[in-house]
Amino acid sequence: MPQLYKSIKPFLLRFASMPLAIVLLMVLAIASMIGTVLLQNQEQADYLTQFGPVWYWVFRGLGLFDMYHAWWFIGLLGFLMTSLAFCLWHNVPRMLKEMRSRKVKLTDHAWKRMQHTHKLTLPDRDMEAVAGKVEKITGWQWLTYQEKGFTYLRGDRGRYHKWGYILVHSALLIVLIGGWMSVQFGFRGNMAVPEGGMESRISYVKGTGSESLDMPFKVRCNSFEINFFPTGAPKEFRSNLTIIDQGKEVLTSDIIVNEPLYYRGVRIYQASFGDGGSKIGLKLFRLDGSKRVDVVKSEVYKTYTDAESGISMEITDFKPFNVENMAAPGEPKKFQDIGPAVDFVLRGPGLKPVKVRSFMNPFIVNGQNQGSLMMISLTGDNRDFQSFFLGPDLTKPKEWELFHAFSKKSSGIADGGGIEVFKAAVSEVYGDKMPDDFRDVGIRTLQGMQMLPSLPWPFIPLLDDYDQVYYTGLQLARDPGMNVVWSGSALLVMGLCIMLYISHRKVWLVIEARERGMRIRVAGLANRNLMAFDSEFNDLLRDLEDNLGLSQQGASV
Repeated sequence: MPQLYKSIKPFLLRFASMPLAIVLLMVLAIASMIGTVLLQNQEQADYLTQFGPVWYWVFRGLGLFDMYHAWWFIGLLGFLMTSLAFCLWHNVPRMLKEMRSRKVKLTDHAWKRMQHTHKLTLPDRDMEAVAGKVEKITGWQWLTYQEKGFTYLRGDRGRYHKWGYILVHSALLIVLIGGWMSVQFGFRGNMAVPEGGMESRISYVKGTGSESLDMPFKVRCNSFEINFFPTGAPKEFRSNLTIIDQGKEVLTSDIIVNEPLYYRGVRIYQASFGDGGSKIGLKLFRLDGSKRVDVVKSEVYKTYTDAESGISMEITDFKPFNVENMAAPGEPKKFQDIGPAVDFVLRGPGLKPVKVRSFMNPFIVNGQNQGSLMMISLTGDNRDFQSFFLGPDLTKPKEWELFHAFSKKSSGIADGGGIEVFKAAVSEVYGDKMPDDFRDVGIRTLQGMQMLPSLPWPFIPLLDDYDQVYYTGLQLARDPGMNVVWSGSALLVMGLCIMLYISHRKVWLVIEARERGMRIRVAGLANRNLMAFDSEFNDLLRDLEDNLGLSQQGASV
């Protein structure tokens, strides 16, 4: 066994070397920077869209999308932990021995290497009395040794400074162990709970796939509240949750962002919110000339299929507020809520799928009614929405009737019938009771004559009413290594304070008997902060003069 140890000792010493640990720390730091910049555990489709197919497969092959679970990252972490463990195993016994051992005798060769030296004389020949007076100087840990007419005294301050190195290295190892525990035994997943609903399963992205995990308890969302800034951005959202464990309500509490709920080692964070399946009412304005308006009911995340045309509407989202900046370019921002809207994807025979946002209210700017509004995205991306003004205000049945009356009367007329045909249509619909905004109604009707026939669908879907339900987006996390990391961090701060602010200061006094009295040589040495030690050494000399009644017979050398 000793022979085996001798053969592997050079390898162990190299493995425990400081350069290797520094290289490993730098590699891990660079990897962690990548993991911070590159969002982890997102949907693979999002990565593919963001980076393109070539870089997507390169990053995926390197495991950068779930870097902290990648084999190479775990390997580096384990390699660094092993290196630190060997470093402590090799150096700590030596450091402890150095802190315990104190060489009192000072040779002439060592005297020449001292930072500070002084020579003093004393007529008294009682070495024991002089040594006793020196030992009364406070603030130093004194040790005495006598040999052949010499008395050696050594004083130390901060001689346990190497505990700083031990604590720093131990703390790094503890922090790494805590991180490894979190990676191996912890989890972080998402849970969506609609108002009034319960959920017990979380989902999370791992590697290039998705996994789920059942919690040992259920979470019920009793209520969800949200406040908005004037810009429409969420100001604060709050969930009232109840934890149900084995069929019993054990805990009810509100949570907001950065103030999680803690239960059975799991922290429940308020992470997001969204539509929890709001009930939606839609009006389908038929464009077949019949003036028919059908009312249909559906829900967010469900698909309604029109039996007549075969066109389906996959409802994807609902928002009760839609705040837009209505200011002209170069003017101060002017935010306006243009009302509730529902998003859906329209699909049908011979139609390219498009994403549509249908508003409940007409579009009104500076008090002027611009008619009903839809927004259309041909790519399906919300950033590509384009406004599509329909013309008539479809919330007013008379304007829908006027559009059809005008269309019917002007059909077959080459120039569209002109003003006389329009007046006849208005008279048919409104009779003697003309609307106050007759001019605006006419403009909207003429706009509808141009816009509505260009729609590729057999109907206009318009939001009619809704019964909103939110879901609260929760993030559940178990981090078994968190307390370990905090403990290591505390030790790291303590160790750094010791390393930075405590230096080992050593002084020696060599008392030598002479024919007439005795000679005292004083020497001092510090491992850092030499300017402060200059003052400390001079203070010691003054204390010697005060305690012994000495007169200086030389200057510092």
